Amino acid sequence: MSLFIHIDHPTERINFWNTLAGNIFLLLFSGGILIAAYFLPIDRLPLGFCVFLNLTGFPCPTCGFSRAFCAFAHGNWSFGIYNCPVALLVYLSTIAVFIYNAVVAVTALFGWRVKRGTILQFSSKKTVVLAVLFFLLLLANWIYRLIIGLT
Repeated sequence: MSLFIHIDHPTERINFWNTLAGNIFLLLFSGGILIAAYFLPIDRLPLGFCVFLNLTGFPCPTCGFSRAFCAFAHGNWSFGIYNCPVALLVYLSTIAVFIYNAVVAVTALFGWRVKRGTILQFSSKKTVVLAVLFFLLLLANWIYRLIIGLT
């Protein structure tokens, strides 16, 4: 078994529509986010109403994600990383989810099956570890934004 993905040609033909149904939501959702980030002009992003900012006077832990996503989509990597470093991880993960689900859908047309490798198989323990790690990264990102004074 490979580490990331394994494409095989099973002896029985797989059902394209069942495969597509299992992947269409993440394919469209991740693709929609990437397309929206690309077409939104970074200098004209509307500032949304942030309850946390209005109640506390401090930016929320996810403040800057939209600006960073748009910056990454437009190739402005330095602005995106400066504004919200953790957003780079989320942006690259969104691209990976889109590519994976697109590959699964396209290979199903030819009757091939894509299986996740050992690294991409998430047990409940691995999911909890990843969730805690992401929470800690989000907290570190928030502290970074507070220290340098970004809102």
